[in-house]
Amino acid sequence: MRVGPQPIIARPAWYDRNPSTIIYTFCDTLSPHAPTPRFNYVVPSGKKAMVEVMLAKVVRVSSATTPGWATAQIAITPYGGSMAWVCIARLTDAHNAAKDMDSMSIGGSIMLFPGDAVTGLTADLSTGGTCHYILAVKLTLFDA
Repeated sequence: MRVGPQPIIARPAWYDRNPSTIIYTFCDTLSPHAPTPRFNYVVPSGKKAMVEVMLAKVVRVSSATTPGWATAQIAITPYGGSMAWVCIARLTDAHNAAKDMDSMSIGGSIMLFPGDAVTGLTADLSTGGTCHYILAVKLTLFDA
């Protein structure tokens, strides 16, 4: 038994709802620096975004005079919520030789809703020396 006018309409899959690709990358060799945002993306209203790939990598290029933590991080902040680090690569003060490295990558899907943000950040609390940083995020944006 059917009650009321309820048309049966199939909704297209997410990848058929006006998809567009969003890619953020950061790649540079830097001397010590305070925590610095390298990119920030906020999902616009009426849209959703699927995070498909995240990569964070840090490589010590030259030894620090006084080693400190060096990090490349990607965080997700839900709308109205608190920032959560989900992809972290870090070198502790024990990793002070050239070519010491750490990396983390995430593949798969993390769904972001309107107002959610993804942020990439680097920091090096050492004195002297340099580190090479790589941050990358690939999202597919589509109608909610």
